[in-house]
Amino acid sequence: MKNNDFLWSEFIYGGHWLGLGAVSIVLSSFLLMSSQIKWEFLLIAYFGTKCIYNYNHFKELDVDLLSNSKRPNHLNKYQNYGYFIVSIYAFFYFLFLLIFGNFQSIIFGSMLLIIGIFFSLGIKEFFKRIAGVKLIYTAFSWALIIPFTAFYTSNNFDLLLLTFSIFVFLRVIITTIFFDIKDIEIDSKRGLSTIPILLGKEKCLDVLQIINLISIIPIVLGALFGIIPTYAFLLAFIFFYSFYYIQKTRSKNIDISNISFILVDGEFYYWPFLLFVGFVVFG
Repeated sequence: MKNNDFLWSEFIYGGHWLGLGAVSIVLSSFLLMSSQIKWEFLLIAYFGTKCIYNYNHFKELDVDLLSNSKRPNHLNKYQNYGYFIVSIYAFFYFLFLLIFGNFQSIIFGSMLLIIGIFFSLGIKEFFKRIAGVKLIYTAFSWALIIPFTAFYTSNNFDLLLLTFSIFVFLRVIITTIFFDIKDIEIDSKRGLSTIPILLGKEKCLDVLQIINLISIIPIVLGALFGIIPTYAFLLAFIFFYSFYYIQKTRSKNIDISNISFILVDGEFYYWPFLLFVGFVVFG
């Protein structure tokens, strides 16, 4: 039973769930481009995400432990091996990228990883003291996955992929703000200026619902004007998924940590599913 509990905690709080979420975004890009799926690139996306986020989580572990939340408590069990694990992810990221990538993707992919690591080297703490900057930085970094995919597959970064990048950017804005809600107490003590601290929980949830609605506009307009495949309009249905967990968070005694790590990070898994269903039904 203890082994099963550890494996579940490792999958969710060890970042594998989030890493596979990045894979889902890449897979969605392949489907939108009608491109052959490059399975090794899915691994590159997974290793890169794990490397960046695990590095960040281990670097901030001492501070995160003050919140007594599930993720730092789990990572603390093997803290001594943290940076070694991160180096393994980095090794396989560059190994696959150098073997299978082209010149453009190698340069762009290296830049992405450097940006992610650099964010954790003190700049994140600085950004979190300026409301909104850390938020834009994080969302923009995730949106860069789309041109990375285009470069890797030697496709043009056209209006279709730009539209999808805007969608990714707006969706990550939602997830990033939501994750900051669970850290309101500890971030406030650290003197940080996050959106939830500035607005308060309830107003922040109202803003999230507005952004949730705005985020599907690029998809709806893109499908209407033929910028993206018509079947891709099914991505707009992700609105209802976020609407549900945002409203659920208004309930008293809700475990916002579980919603954050499972439901919020799990959103990306639905994207390729919705695209596949749309293609089968309307494609």
